[in-house]
Amino acid sequence: MQPTHTPELPAFDSPVLETVLTNLGAGIAENPSDAEAVSRAVDAVRAARVTDGYFGGWAALAKLGPHIALPPALVDDVHTCIRIYPAIQSSSARACTAPTGLRMHISRGRFQDALDYVAPKNLGGKAWRTSAEYLTAQAAWSHTGFEPLSPCVSYGWLGTQRKAFARRDVDACDALVLLGSVDFDMDREAGFAPGFLGALETAKRHTGEVGTPMQGAALTGLLSYDLQQYVRRIQEGWVKDARGAANGGPRAISAEDWIATLVVDSTSLCGHGYQGAGRYKENKVGAFVGLVVSNTHDLLYDLATSNLMSSVMYAAAAGVTKDNLHCIFVTSFMDEIARQLCTTASNPDQSSFGDNAMLVAAVWAGFSERYRTWERFVKYSRQIARSTSPEARNIADRAVEQLVLADCDFEDVATAWSKATTKTNSYNLVPRSTVAYVPGAAPEIAEGMLLDVCMTCMASFQNALDGFANDEIRGVEGLSAAIVGCQGVARASAIRRAALSATGSGCCDVCACRIGCWADIASHRVLTALMASERTTPAAEWLLQSYAVWTVMSSPVSVATILSGFDLCCEMSQDEGAMGSRDVLDC
Repeated sequence: MQPTHTPELPAFDSPVLETVLTNLGAGIAENPSDAEAVSRAVDAVRAARVTDGYFGGWAALAKLGPHIALPPALVDDVHTCIRIYPAIQSSSARACTAPTGLRMHISRGRFQDALDYVAPKNLGGKAWRTSAEYLTAQAAWSHTGFEPLSPCVSYGWLGTQRKAFARRDVDACDALVLLGSVDFDMDREAGFAPGFLGALETAKRHTGEVGTPMQGAALTGLLSYDLQQYVRRIQEGWVKDARGAANGGPRAISAEDWIATLVVDSTSLCGHGYQGAGRYKENKVGAFVGLVVSNTHDLLYDLATSNLMSSVMYAAAAGVTKDNLHCIFVTSFMDEIARQLCTTASNPDQSSFGDNAMLVAAVWAGFSERYRTWERFVKYSRQIARSTSPEARNIADRAVEQLVLADCDFEDVATAWSKATTKTNSYNLVPRSTVAYVPGAAPEIAEGMLLDVCMTCMASFQNALDGFANDEIRGVEGLSAAIVGCQGVARASAIRRAALSATGSGCCDVCACRIGCWADIASHRVLTALMASERTTPAAEWLLQSYAVWTVMSSPVSVATILSGFDLCCEMSQDEGAMGSRDVLDC
């Protein structure tokens, strides 16, 4: 283990907390009987900021009792995060030491036709800019001043909390959550300046609404804004030093601390503040599982940027990734939450924020175009099929196993993650309990999208798109026809069929690469369909539509297993500067 380079950064400071205190005082002044006590408490927060550092002030703020709708446990997790981030150590250990022949090079050059080249990740591509369907859906969703937003940003940031709020509060909460888009460096783009100014004004307006859900959303939005600026400085140091993404896993960081750090670093914290301290533990479950899904898709780029906060690398350090436990963990929770949504009466308008975050993140990881999921899936699958290494054979075998944890504690995610990342000789695994559903047709998926492939491969591609009647998705029992038959599922299934056809020997290498790239470009149409259906679809049903889209990527082949398994075993290289100063790019 070797310490990461931790530059002598100046102590973090921000004007945000003082603004909060000023607005809080103004809001409480409406109740004179509390004024003296609150004045003393505000003075104590200011004192804590001086003695315990900037985030010590936030911790003191969370203890102001009924005047502050800020979950104290969330602020405790922020303190865990700022303790872990500068102290985490990189490791020289490799998850796979045997030569496999698997290779991937990240380049900004135009090498899409090569099986071992891929471009950097992006913020959602460009195809959406000319999609009238998407622009209509996005206009109905967002009125934040950040527009125009790509599906990657709009669905990813706003969708993860969409059903967690009362409808009257959605627009304000959309603006508040985008304060966390510092994670995407959007604060460094002049075009988004009006959005940030508007979001800060929205937060200012609501921080004085003492003890309300909207105060909670405003405070957590502001806290995320601060925290993302804090961790960004450290992340940029990781990229510069290029010491690798391997971390010490559970030997170095407990499951509890790992989960706490990732959840508050997720940038989407408003739902936690809005739904309050009483539901924070419950909501952390889905929030964390959704992050693990994203990590399984993002691993190549985490390796390229020496991102030490990858849950896949945490699992690799524990020695469990060869057995696919990181993906089995995700599948177990996805199926269980879907089963609960199918069988439990729920509020038709609102959901648990954790469920919302998990199910939407699972779709976003595969169809946002950010991770070039389908291009990599096709290229990886073809390389794996040709490799003679046992490691490659293991990836292929694990990707079709369809297993879940038999004794998973779905209410205590730290216990579940700890068990999943503990190496044993035998895991308590059982086959998934699923039923088959037939998706609908999606003839519009390829409209207006040119694909330059040979005649033979074009025929195979078209047959795949048209073959919905012989296709199936597998999910938990109880999914209604309205869920399985939604357009998002139909489009996702069509993309999956096309990508699978490109992994076979009947497709030539160049055409296969082009079909994989086409699948990513077409992916925004899946997100568009889900965005369009959201307003008129009850909360549980809409989240189950997201689950059904995710099942497209879970069988007959687990996309996440192929992606993360390959990335752990491949020889990764990159052009100098290909990933920029961080991993935020729009190529």
